Amino acid sequence: MIGVYPGWWVVGACCFLALFPGAVLSYGFPVFYIPIRDELMLTDTQVSLIFALSRAEAGIGGPIVGWMVDKFDSRPIVMVFGVMAGVGLIVLSGVDGYWYFVLVYVGIVSVGNNSGFGQTFLAVVNRWFVRRRALGMTVVVTCYTVGGAMLLPVLSRGVEAIGWRDVVLYTGIFVVAVVIPFSLFIRRSPESAGIDLAEVGEAAEQAAVTSSAQSSGYDYTVREALRTPIYWYIVVASALRISVTNGILIHAIPIMVWKGTSEQTGADMMALLFFVSIPARLLLGLSGLRLPGQGVLSAGMLVGGISVLALNLVTDTWIIFLFVAGMAIHEGTSVLNWVLVGNLFGRRSFATLSGIISIFYSVGMMLTPLFLGWMVDRTGGYTESLLILTVLYGVSAGLFLICRRPQPKVPAAV
Repeated sequence: MIGVYPGWWVVGACCFLALFPGAVLSYGFPVFYIPIRDELMLTDTQVSLIFALSRAEAGIGGPIVGWMVDKFDSRPIVMVFGVMAGVGLIVLSGVDGYWYFVLVYVGIVSVGNNSGFGQTFLAVVNRWFVRRRALGMTVVVTCYTVGGAMLLPVLSRGVEAIGWRDVVLYTGIFVVAVVIPFSLFIRRSPESAGIDLAEVGEAAEQAAVTSSAQSSGYDYTVREALRTPIYWYIVVASALRISVTNGILIHAIPIMVWKGTSEQTGADMMALLFFVSIPARLLLGLSGLRLPGQGVLSAGMLVGGISVLALNLVTDTWIIFLFVAGMAIHEGTSVLNWVLVGNLFGRRSFATLSGIISIFYSVGMMLTPLFLGWMVDRTGGYTESLLILTVLYGVSAGLFLICRRPQPKVPAAV
């Protein structure tokens, strides 16, 4: 009797954890930006520094987490760090001082989130799939978006009704409650479960796949990948894409308030952005199976840049809808970034290579929200800073476009 490939149970567990705790920790905190700023009487630069230091932590810890995922079982990593993030939220709900807040958020919540719900999920999927790698990764990444679309309105209305502290407290309790049982479904690899990928068809010949992001059929070591120019093109392009998007999403609600909307409307528009990006992620992400992944990524960066430029230059509030649509398309292509890494460099060192990339994009993720906050304090708006971010999107688009598959070195015949 033919059963369901066990890798899909692993994907299902990753999806649930991405859908709820992952989405809250990744997309939910911009809802608290203005309430925290106002209650603690902070400047925009001070609030932005909280998120900036969180991203710096991700950059420092990324290679370590990547090495851990490549070497050890993923289940305890998800469980321990997921519980850590939930406990951190519970502690954070009672914090009053600014630097105590920074310490708890960066040192506990962010470490738990970045280690338990970040690259670990993608590394697990990359290890369990070859032929359906793009599908598995797209489904998991889409669940973050689904969670953001579902939870942002709930969080924003919760903050309005009972305050941000109670919302953070209940969220932390929820994270702890769901992480433990669902992490039990996550297993390290098919080989650890006694499964031969060739027997289930996951390692079947992919000659029928015509995408330029098609697997090379060669598993690179870390050293071999680092010696290829294509890897460094991906590093820089990824760093620009992720850091710019991170800064925009963190400041999205303040940006929309700057454009003339209310905080609640800004949160609803963010939820709309995530909702619209769900089909965009599925359609554009899976297009990497048949279309050149580099071209789709490049087009996504250009659409994102145009939408940010339009939001910046057009004064009418209707432009927010165009911004939402453009960023949704941009977000829809993002999963191809990691599919590309897995397809070009294989399963062997995916988590470590992704962790190295995280060093570079985490520097940008630290600087962009801090830069935006500093510019707001200095100029009272986002005009100049959004123009700069638009240019960075264009550079990312160009780098993705010139990416080509590296040719593995084959030992000479004797």
